[in-house]
Amino acid sequence: MAIRLIDRPPGSAQFREMKSPFSLLSHAVAVGGLLLGIWLWFQPPPTGAMPEMMRIASVVVIAVSLWASGVFPEYFTAIIFFFLAMAFTGTGAPVVFSGFHSAAVWIIFGGLIIGTAVQETGFGKTLARALLRIFPRSYFGILSGITVVGAVLCFIIPSNTGRIVIMMPIFMAMADRVGFEIGSPGRAGLALAVCGGSVYPSLAVLPAAVPNVAWVGSVESIHGIRITFAEYLVANFPVIGLISILGIPVMCRVLFPAKVSDAPSDIEASEASIQQTRLIIVLVAALGLWMTDFIHGISPAWVALGAAAVCMLPRVGTVPSSIMVGRVSYAPWFFVAGVIGMGAVVAKAGLGDHISAFLFDAVPLTKGEDFRNFATVSGVSMVISLFTTVPGQPAIMTTLATDISAATGWPLGTVLMMQPLSWAMSMFAYQFPPFILAAHLGGISSGNMAKMILAMWALAWVLMLPLLFLWWQTIGYLG
Repeated sequence: MAIRLIDRPPGSAQFREMKSPFSLLSHAVAVGGLLLGIWLWFQPPPTGAMPEMMRIASVVVIAVSLWASGVFPEYFTAIIFFFLAMAFTGTGAPVVFSGFHSAAVWIIFGGLIIGTAVQETGFGKTLARALLRIFPRSYFGILSGITVVGAVLCFIIPSNTGRIVIMMPIFMAMADRVGFEIGSPGRAGLALAVCGGSVYPSLAVLPAAVPNVAWVGSVESIHGIRITFAEYLVANFPVIGLISILGIPVMCRVLFPAKVSDAPSDIEASEASIQQTRLIIVLVAALGLWMTDFIHGISPAWVALGAAAVCMLPRVGTVPSSIMVGRVSYAPWFFVAGVIGMGAVVAKAGLGDHISAFLFDAVPLTKGEDFRNFATVSGVSMVISLFTTVPGQPAIMTTLATDISAATGWPLGTVLMMQPLSWAMSMFAYQFPPFILAAHLGGISSGNMAKMILAMWALAWVLMLPLLFLWWQTIGYLG
């Protein structure tokens, strides 16, 4: 069974279709979540909780299980969540549909338009041809180059979405030139290198991703602590950043083996055109505004939205405004709104606090057992993000930091700084909205996306966690 998302022009890097993975495991996750949700519906709320707590928990568990299993397209599960939350939980529309007010949703919207403009003008092919003269002419060399470019852009463009929108059409055009056809392992490897290189190193660079910004805002508003760029970088980048940069090309090479074609591709770069020139001007202006947001204070989302509007302006734009009707799929836009709305519902109901209290009761913290405590806090943070998503997790974990500090004996700043590691422990694409945008622009199947995310999850537990613990011991961060 295949569900067609959009009609798209030949050569586009977007999905032609999304196949529902009717595997035994996927169905088991979905059915298990449905049964658990039904069971939760009939349970009494915890002492002191709001009366509709368990109904909200039921709806959230059902939505999470459907997103995690992938038995339905992500945007359709978002519709199911909207319906269940509005009809059965008593949560108001301003909370359930709050995702449509979020900057993250509008940066996705702007990103979809900009990404389409890069494809339609042929600018991606032109730049891909130039980059191939610089990159090593090997599959692993190209994967490494893509990852390094993504990591470097983390210091320049303070938005995962912005980086993915600019990089994905370019490197999908490169995939065409080296002989990786749509649906091939090599093309999936390059697309996932763009995705992983844009997302994972950014977790260690303070302004480079939405969770980082949400985290620093929560830390300042709740605890009155100001975290500097340098402090955050020293604490996290030597482990989280560098291991991501080294690990992503290796994982893509192993999981998606391929060989670069020795024969020259028939796909040639488009000739320079007035549309490409205009697009370059728009992208340079957007890049400049992204880099200087600390001066003018304009959110990256509104920069992306403005760039999209300029791209579609009559006479002076790069693409006709009609692309919004036939060329752009709003599936990822709708999905992200649903995920953010779910996080808002969880926060409004106080569900995250009850889940974390339950987890810490099951696996208590003990002073003196530093490594065990380190792993426990990371694990609890990871589980919380399953319900709040990664951007929503800091709001809950930051409020618990004082109690965790008292239980472990660590400085409050150390406890707060542990959250970025848990973001690298994401297990499903729905937890991180940029994953869904990357999948859409790069034509990445849900199965291939899951392979990379789970591989990074394993790398975070097996390598990042113990090395970060040792690094913090070395610099005296654990007190």
